[in-house]
Order: sequence, then structure tokens, then C-alpha cells
Amino acid sequence: MRLKLSTLMVLATLVMASAMLYLAMFQQHLLSSYAAFLSFILLLFVVGIILARFEESEISSKEVALIGILGAIIAASRIPFVALPNIQPCTFLIICTGLIFGSLAGAMAGVTTAAVSNFFFGHGPWTPWMMVAWGMVGIISALVGKRLKDEVTVTHVIFLGVILGLAYNLLMDFSSWLTFYRAVPDLFIPTMVAGIPYGILHVVGNVIFAAVLGRPVLTLFKRFRRRTHVSYRPEDGHRAGLAGAMTTGNRTK
Repeated sequence: MRLKLSTLMVLATLVMASAMLYLAMFQQHLLSSYAAFLSFILLLFVVGIILARFEESEISSKEVALIGILGAIIAASRIPFVALPNIQPCTFLIICTGLIFGSLAGAMAGVTTAAVSNFFFGHGPWTPWMMVAWGMVGIISALVGKRLKDEVTVTHVIFLGVILGLAYNLLMDFSSWLTFYRAVPDLFIPTMVAGIPYGILHVVGNVIFAAVLGRPVLTLFKRFRRRTHVSYRPEDGHRAGLAGAMTTGNRTK
């Protein structure tokens, strides 16, 4: 049986995560030496899962184009706010993308945003972490949107902006401790505490963008979803074929 690429990537990710867990529990001196490298490989596998799922998905060309356009727009929206510390509309827009278009679009928008925008801001060991963090923002938002269906409101966007904004910054602070401070236990708490002001600014920015732009963005995204989403149910075509055959038969009698 031929395994899907996404399945292979999941298995590889589990192997890498197990290896890092083993080092953390039994070989801490080795973890300090190889934490940055191992975490980088692990993140590549996680991003690979998202890309593999996108490659294997059965979506229309319109939806592919829409995801690409959304990723480019969200990445570009980060640039005008470069002077403001950790205040940008990317997280807000990725949340809206996940809520309206689903997990695949939300994850791809998050991955694309980090990869493309960092050509302007600068790539480094933080880029894979940003890709995974924003990808997770899109996926979690999609899970919430799936439960809400068409009842998504600005309040939901604000709530997710607060929760996911904090989660995003916690993950990025953790990445700094793992990558730049080599997972030294004594530096964990100072690193996380130092990131609190930036996390607060991130949340404040998400709330402001959601309050000001939430309603028009949700309306626009819902309109695009109606125009680009195509669903086909074989049973409908089968019934239509039967109805046509019956009509033809009646005419020939």
C-alpha cells in the first residue's frame, strides 16, 4: 500500500519529537548542544506536513489562487507596520482566513506569510518557528470556525486574537530560549518574562485590528468563499440522470 506524503511526514515528525524528548529526559547535555539543530529539523517536518496536505488536497484552481493571493496580501500587510514593535495585522488576517476558508487555507496563509514577509524583514532560525506558529493560528481558527459555521462574528475574532496572540508569542519566546540560549534551564524563566511586553503589544494590536477591520474583512472573505468554493455531490448527479432518463422514457411512450 502506497503511503501518502503527509503520512510519511507525520511519522518523521513523531520520530524527531521522540528523539528530542529522549534527549531532554536522559541526555540534557546533548540537548543543549543540538537543541537548535534538532528543533529546526523538527519544524521542517511540521511545515512539510502542511505542504503535503495542501499538495494532496482536492481543491479547485480558484481556491488555490485565492490562498496564494491571501498569503501575499497578509505578508505585505506586515511591512507598513515595521516601525511598531510586534503590532501588525497578520495574526488578525490569518485568524479570519482560518475562520472563513478552513484549516488548509488558514495553515497555508500562515506558512506563506512568514516565509514571504521575512524576505523583507530578514530570514533566520526564527522563520520556521514563525511559519509553524502562524500555521497553527490558522488551523485552530479553522476548528473554531467549523463549529460556528456561518455565525462568526467580530467578538469571536477578538477572542481568538487575544488567546492565539498570547500563544504565538509564548511559542516564539520558547524558540528564542531553545535556539539562542541553547535550552539552558536557568535562562528559561528570564527569557519568557522578557517577552511579556511584546506579547501584550501583539494582543493589543490584534484587538484593535479586529475591532476596526473585523466586520468588513469577514464580510469580504465570506463573499469570496461563496464565489470560489465548489462542491460536487455524486448522488445529486445520479438523481438528475435518473430524472432525465425517466423524462426521456415518458416522451418515447
